[in-house]
Amino acid sequence: MTSSTSKTEGLLSHDRVTTTYDEKYEKATSGDTSVRLLAFVSGLALVVSSFLIWTLWIVDHRFSWIELLVSVVGLSTGIYAFILESNFTFVREFRSNIVSNAPFFGRVSIRGVTYAIAGLMQCAVFTPLHVFVGLFTGAVGIYLVKIGIKCEDSLATLRASITDEKALLASFQAGDSNGDGMLEAFEFESLIWSLGMELTSDELEAAFSSIDKNNDKKITFDEFRSFWKVCSADAQEKASSSRIV
Repeated sequence: MTSSTSKTEGLLSHDRVTTTYDEKYEKATSGDTSVRLLAFVSGLALVVSSFLIWTLWIVDHRFSWIELLVSVVGLSTGIYAFILESNFTFVREFRSNIVSNAPFFGRVSIRGVTYAIAGLMQCAVFTPLHVFVGLFTGAVGIYLVKIGIKCEDSLATLRASITDEKALLASFQAGDSNGDGMLEAFEFESLIWSLGMELTSDELEAAFSSIDKNNDKKITFDEFRSFWKVCSADAQEKASSSRIV
């Protein structure tokens, strides 16, 4: 078996697109390790700052309804962050129940909005620690929103290419820079990357050669559609059923 053939089969193996789809879905719903760690730390900071508010009440013999609201939101958000972002075994069932009853918490972007709001509310308590915690948690929340939306968009593009032929055609036409209805190698590379598939130059060359049966250095949409259908065969069911609420 030649090296080129091996690379082509590696691309055409059904689990290649499926694996990429799973990775994108995981990033859009759970987030990668760094994202979850940031959210987890900000959640702990919210819990600590909330308890500190109550401690200050006792020490200063005072009470504030605004601070009560800030502390309750901070504490509840911190507990949610601990459950949703940690990998501890004993919280998995709680996390599953939360996401089942409130599916929007299964999105990194929505959790980011929650953290950002809770964090910025901390700034209403005018102490250096609460302002720091508020700004840090707010920044983490905004970062999660940005990352989450980017991952959701990337996942949506890949899902559409698998389940919707019109969307696949639109992507093909977008990659057809000169509008001749066919893709050259550099246009094919752009198309593959736009679909979220990260391939090496050797893999791209092997894939293009496998599609270009007549060796005219160009591929038509019908040729690409047949190729992509084979690649994404095992991802069809997942792409059709796994939706982000």
